[in-house]
Amino acid sequence: MSRIRTLLEWTVILVPLFITGVLIFWFASGAGTHQPSGLPDGTGGFYQAPLSPPQQFTKTVGDWQFAFPSSYTYTLAGRVVGRHEYPPAMPDGIIPLDLAVVNGDLLKPGILSFFTITMGYHTLEYSYDIPAYTGLTETYIDEHISNNHLVFLEPALESEVKAVEVDSCLIIRGKLVDIRGVSSAKLYLANTSTVRNDSYPAGCEVILVESYTPVGCGN
Repeated sequence: MSRIRTLLEWTVILVPLFITGVLIFWFASGAGTHQPSGLPDGTGGFYQAPLSPPQQFTKTVGDWQFAFPSSYTYTLAGRVVGRHEYPPAMPDGIIPLDLAVVNGDLLKPGILSFFTITMGYHTLEYSYDIPAYTGLTETYIDEHISNNHLVFLEPALESEVKAVEVDSCLIIRGKLVDIRGVSSAKLYLANTSTVRNDSYPAGCEVILVESYTPVGCGN
């Protein structure tokens, strides 16, 4: 009886420890991390919030020193309708990729078939012939399509986002930033938009990308 009682005591001690160890491994390996299966709110959005206090990030590329002051966090969530990649030569290469993204009612079945979208050098041009029955106004459309200049501090994350294809859906989180570049007597300046109803050339968001999640489009 003494031997049996000892085995039972060890069982009571070891079984909970084993279960705890399995759970720790499960969460550490990412198995317990919830990944979104679709766009937030069903159709995505442009989510901006103030930073308090503002922050500044830096990056050095060759003899160029870049500063990225930021006053807002930003989440870009929607369908990619255009992309334009740039060569790495500085200073223009500090923005290696532009993504045109739409969300909201523009993701309803068939709506994008009424659009013609063209990407250029840091430009997004779009035209459309939307039937009146959709109820979509020019103001609504302009506020739910954006050209996003993407900046990266992490090479691996940059490579991952560069693999994004047109018609895929994604969530990108980061900061809205201005760009201040200096090299010898040369300057490179770019400012981000902080509202959704402005237009080119002021209407582009400059995003310092901190995370990227591919998701289902749901349509």
